Amino acid sequence: MGTWTSPAEIARLLLMRRIPRPIPRESDLWRFRVLGAIIPYLDRVVGAEQENLPTPAKPILPLHMRPALLAGIAIVERAGPEMLRMLRGHTMGHNRVRFTDSVESMIARTRKWKASSQMHLI
Repeated sequence: MGTWTSPAEIARLLLMRRIPRPIPRESDLWRFRVLGAIIPYLDRVVGAEQENLPTPAKPILPLHMRPALLAGIAIVERAGPEMLRMLRGHTMGHNRVRFTDSVESMIARTRKWKASSQMHLI
């Protein structure tokens, strides 16, 4: 079964920093990731354990946090590209630009993939 994009690409997007509402103190911004927007209580767990989440460039999670990332990937994969567009609203500044560019690139590749995979039906 094919999917509309790579799970690794979704994981990189989910590990990007986000800005929650209301905006927390600057010293707390390190713990908020896009993944926390779809997995309830993730930000609280990260803060309580003083756990540094990885970055998109180095996405190595502690073992006990990997199920949350896998669940997030599954949720986004099932919901489709529109969910990524919705999650863009949780980012700002340079991260929003990077997030948007990545999402639009993924969606463009998806359209090409769907078009070419349908050619055999013609």
